[in-house]
Amino acid sequence: MSIELDFPEFPHEEPPAGITCRQEPWNGVLVRVDRIPFKAGDKVTFHVTVCSDDAGQTPAVTTRGVVSITADTASVGYTIPWNGVLDTVTEGSVIAFYTLTPADGGALSTSQDAIVRYSRHRHDGTVCGADD
Repeated sequence: MSIELDFPEFPHEEPPAGITCRQEPWNGVLVRVDRIPFKAGDKVTFHVTVCSDDAGQTPAVTTRGVVSITADTASVGYTIPWNGVLDTVTEGSVIAFYTLTPADGGALSTSQDAIVRYSRHRHDGTVCGADD
């Protein structure tokens, strides 16, 4: 499996803070791929690791989501779920990459990793969550 595709993006990231309570992660966090010519029938599998450190060295939970492309498009997104995934860490990072399985039976290709800082700590020291 070779790395051939560009990295995914976290469109709601706010540098340098990353994903925080402002993005309401209890509603899920969007990871998206743009400017790739996806064809109807392609499958895009998003691989996500939520880590309990900023550098992405201490995995806490992993998940994946498969998106089946129904029509030619240049943008595909996946919402990382809250329950059992984003709610497991209060401070750390999220790493995502994706694999493309072409409908025409071509070779599987893999993207580069994207990493974003993730924090559910508010300025007052409390932790935000789904009950907010």
